[in-house]
Amino acid sequence: MEKIIKQKWAVVISIIVILILTALEFPAPIGFETRPQGDVSLFWLLFFLIILVTEIATIPLIFKRPILGVKLGLVAGVMNIFQVIADQMHLMQPEVATLSYSLLEYAVAVISLVLIYFAWRIYVGVLKSGM
Repeated sequence: MEKIIKQKWAVVISIIVILILTALEFPAPIGFETRPQGDVSLFWLLFFLIILVTEIATIPLIFKRPILGVKLGLVAGVMNIFQVIADQMHLMQPEVATLSYSLLEYAVAVISLVLIYFAWRIYVGVLKSGM
């Protein structure tokens, strides 16, 4: 049980790190994005908002309703990785991202893998314990 609680906090910390990195991906003066935002379609904006909502909703749900929180965490992690891949393939914007922005995206992808790992560990632990 104590192990699951530590893993829940690892999920929360990874989401907080992802949210901080996401803030750094905004255009100046907040972040490092230099490409014009007018080229981003409504689909990718909605996709970004869905990721944001699932990440924020995961934080309280991981403690109150662990199975639902884990599922949202897994979805958020996978969607983050998909968004990084889509941006690197120029599906979101035709311009090439700067190196600093690309490094931020790669960091989000790595932390998303951490989120997926710990969310999966919680899922397996909850199923074994019968919570």
